Amino acid sequence: MAYQVPAELDELMEKLLGKEKERFFSEVGVSFPHTIRFNTLKGSEEALAAFLREQGFEFEPFTDLPNVYRIRYQPYPIGKSLSHFLGHFYVQDLASMLPPLVLNPQPGELVLDMSAAPGSKTTQMAALMKNQGMILANDVVSKRLRALINNLQRMGVANTAVVKMYGESFGNLYFETFDRILLDPACSGLGTLHKSPEVLGWWTPQHCVRLAASQKKLLRSAIRALKPGGVLVYSTCTLTPEENEEVIDEALENFPLELEEIQLPGIVSRPGLTEFEGREYRPQLARARRLYPFESQTEGFFIARLRKTAPVEKKVRKKSRPPQPLKFLSASTAPVKKYLQFLQQHFEMPSEAFRRFRYQMGRNITAVTPEIAEFLFITRPLKFGLNIAHPLSQVAKLTTEGVHLFGPLAKRNVVALSELTTLEQFVNRRALDLPAAGQFQVLVTYRGLPIGYGLVEQGRFKSQFPKGEWPFRLLPPSDSPEENATPETPAVN
Repeated sequence: MAYQVPAELDELMEKLLGKEKERFFSEVGVSFPHTIRFNTLKGSEEALAAFLREQGFEFEPFTDLPNVYRIRYQPYPIGKSLSHFLGHFYVQDLASMLPPLVLNPQPGELVLDMSAAPGSKTTQMAALMKNQGMILANDVVSKRLRALINNLQRMGVANTAVVKMYGESFGNLYFETFDRILLDPACSGLGTLHKSPEVLGWWTPQHCVRLAASQKKLLRSAIRALKPGGVLVYSTCTLTPEENEEVIDEALENFPLELEEIQLPGIVSRPGLTEFEGREYRPQLARARRLYPFESQTEGFFIARLRKTAPVEKKVRKKSRPPQPLKFLSASTAPVKKYLQFLQQHFEMPSEAFRRFRYQMGRNITAVTPEIAEFLFITRPLKFGLNIAHPLSQVAKLTTEGVHLFGPLAKRNVVALSELTTLEQFVNRRALDLPAAGQFQVLVTYRGLPIGYGLVEQGRFKSQFPKGEWPFRLLPPSDSPEENATPETPAVN
C-alpha cells in the first residue's frame, strides 16, 4: 500500500538521510517480527523459554543483547498464550528495550520513570533491579495508568509505586532525590511509522516544535530531581533534531551534565547529530545514538545518557506541600504477622522470604520493598507493591501473584504437574481428578514454574486459576484433552 508522505516530512528525511530516505519510507506500514524479553521475576530465562517453546512458539535470541528474542513462528497470536497471561514475557520492540539497558538500574536504588505507561520499560527495570529498591512510575493519562498498573501486576512487580503527576513538578517536589531517571516523553513518533502509518496524517513541523518545548521542560525537571552523580537517560521514538539533539544541547548548556558514551552491541546505530541546517550542537552530542528502522528492524529511536556532575540550586517555593507518610508493617508486626506465619508453615517456606518485604493490610495483604515503605510521597500513590494474599478470619490465602512471588520456595502443599494435558485442564478451570493429599490451598507448578493454586474441599481439588478472556490452548486441537479425560497423577508435596 502506498502512503502519502507530507512534503515537509519528505524534506526533513532528505536532510537527515539523503538518498536513504527511500529505504526509510519503504518500511511505512511494514510489520516487523515480534520481539520479546522474558521476565526473570517469574523464573529463569531458560525455563520460561522452554515452556513457551513447548506451547509451539518458535523464536531465536538476538545476538549480543541479553534476554532479547525474535519470534519466528506463532501457532496463534502470542498475546493469547498462557505464558503471556502469566507474565512470563513482555512483547516489546527491540529499540524500546534499549533505554532501560542503557540506564542500567541496580537493586536497592531509587529510580524515577517519569513517563512510565504502559509499563514496558518500567517492568524491564524492575527485573533488572531484581524486584529490589524502588521505582516511582508516573504518568498523567488515566487510561494509560490503568494499563501500567495491569502490566505491573501481570509481571509480578513489587518494587514500584504508581503516581499521577505532571512531570514538570518532579524537580521541585522531589529535588535531587533519585539515583537514576528514565525520561521517555511523548513525541512525534516518526520512529513508529512501520506500525503506525497514521502518524503521517497529523505530523507537522509545528507539532514537533510544541512537543520539543514540553520535552525541554520535562528534562529540566528530571535533572533537578536527579541526585548529583546520578544517571539520566533521555529517549524518544522519533527522529526530529528539535525533539532530540536540540533538547539535550539546551540541557548541556544550562546544567552540570556530562553526556556519556553508549554501547549497543549487535545494533546498527548512528551518532547523534552535531549540526543540522546550519545550527551547531555541542560535540558531545555524537555520544548519543540514533536508530533507523531500516537498519535493525526496530523502531526509530534516539537515546542519550547523561550524568549529573554537581548539585544545582534549589528553587525557592512559596508553599511546600507536606509529604504523605504511609504506614507499613514488618513481617513480625501484628496483625500481618499471624497471616504470614500461617503461609510460612502451611507451605513450609523460609521466614526470610517474608522478612525482606514490608506490608499493608486491608482487603488484601500488599507487599512492598523497604525503599517504598521509607519513601516520603508528596502525593499518595495510585498503587504500590503487589497484592500477595487475602486475609481470612484465621488464615490467609495467597493470590495468584503471591503464588508466583513465593511459590518457588514452597516445600509442602504443592501439586507438581509435568504434562501439558493436565495443565491445560487446570488453567481452563476444568474438572480435575487430582489426589487431594494437600489441604486447604494447594499451589500448582509446571516443571518447576509456579502457575496458580487450587482449593481442596471435601477431598476434591478445585482449580482457582483466574478466568481468561479466552480458553488457553497448550496443545494442537487434535491433542487437547476432552472435558472428562483422565489426567496424569502428579507429584504432591
